[in-house]
Amino acid sequence: MSSHLIHDVLDRIDGLKTDLISVTSNLIRFQTVSPPSNTLECAKYVKAYLEDAGVEVSLYSREGEKVNVHARIQGRSDKKIVWLGHLDVVPAGLREKWIYDPFEGVVDGERIYGRGSSDMKGSCAAAMVAAKVLSDIPEEEKATIDFWFTCDEEVGSYNGTRWLIERGLISGNLCIIGDSFSRDPSREPYIDVGCKGYIHFSLRATGKSAHGSMPFYGDNAIEKLLLAVERIKSIGNYGFTLPADLESSIKSSVEYLLADGRLSNEQRNAIRRAFYYPTVSLTMINGGVKVNVIPDSAEASFDIRISPGVDPEEIVERIHYLISDLSGMGIEVKIIGSEAGYYERWDSEYAISLRRAVKAATGVEPKPKILLGTTDAIRLKRILGIPCLGFGAGIEELAHAPNEYVTVGGLLSAARVYGILPLLF
Repeated sequence: MSSHLIHDVLDRIDGLKTDLISVTSNLIRFQTVSPPSNTLECAKYVKAYLEDAGVEVSLYSREGEKVNVHARIQGRSDKKIVWLGHLDVVPAGLREKWIYDPFEGVVDGERIYGRGSSDMKGSCAAAMVAAKVLSDIPEEEKATIDFWFTCDEEVGSYNGTRWLIERGLISGNLCIIGDSFSRDPSREPYIDVGCKGYIHFSLRATGKSAHGSMPFYGDNAIEKLLLAVERIKSIGNYGFTLPADLESSIKSSVEYLLADGRLSNEQRNAIRRAFYYPTVSLTMINGGVKVNVIPDSAEASFDIRISPGVDPEEIVERIHYLISDLSGMGIEVKIIGSEAGYYERWDSEYAISLRRAVKAATGVEPKPKILLGTTDAIRLKRILGIPCLGFGAGIEELAHAPNEYVTVGGLLSAARVYGILPLLF
């Protein structure tokens, strides 16, 4: 691949800076909140923009206005990249927390504000501009790339990526996840090489109600639940046995997280443990009906995150073991869902291709990190076996937060990477 062509693509993308800002702002104005994840009008906008650039575009919907967009840039037949992103956003929350209307897409200097700007309509706009530029590049000079803009990622992807995979519509040799964040994609680029897995479950305690003044006639479900909760929290000290080739990415991830100067000592210590032990979050608790009634039922919900390379079943077995002697007391466990994490080797040919693209686009050598949460990549990896790596325009601390914004520098960096990766792959 000639350096002249790479520089030509980078120059073309830079020349579309105004277009990139405008597209980002326009995407934000579509209120594609999940639920209900009605992306139809936004999908039509994406389709019209890409078709105007001569790109082949199709819309897919499983249910009503929950619409997914597919755009193919035809290249060599021997290799295909999947770019995967989502058009839906989380609710804006309290409007008084925002300095601008969250759905106006206000441009203020080098920032574009609005719900979904970082998560992840900025990266979607970058992909659209990259597709526009790539459509003019001769087929023999690039790999084929399928751009997917999906619905309902924020609520489980049941009408988006999950359904598209079930229908056999997504395939390729490499997947680039646009749903990726760092503190500054243009000056301190990171590539997501994997993500954690999870176990979601609930504990339920049953007892016997009685008058609050006569607790000896009852059986307090909340007190029993609290005992079980303490048992479960001890899983946070269960050390993992991790793959040796994951260590360098974990070290880089920890360094990335610790670079935040606002962290307390307690937070810093928790981050140092976060990849070597499970994180155990008690996320919901419910019980009792009245202040003077002994509760006869109570329930708690947990979100446990585990590093890639760890089998969720290992932790599920641990959960059951820890409360096995409490079953006679009316304590039950219900596993709601679980998925293993995944990771790619930093020295794999796929990672090296993306590393070259990021270096050429930003002038900075990228570093690897592992997401603490999950993205749709986990499903592509598990079901299709496609290597998945993430790079995007988003700023991590702003995802789902009030006054969310994306920077122009981040947008350009993402568009440049998406534009030249097919030339290097």
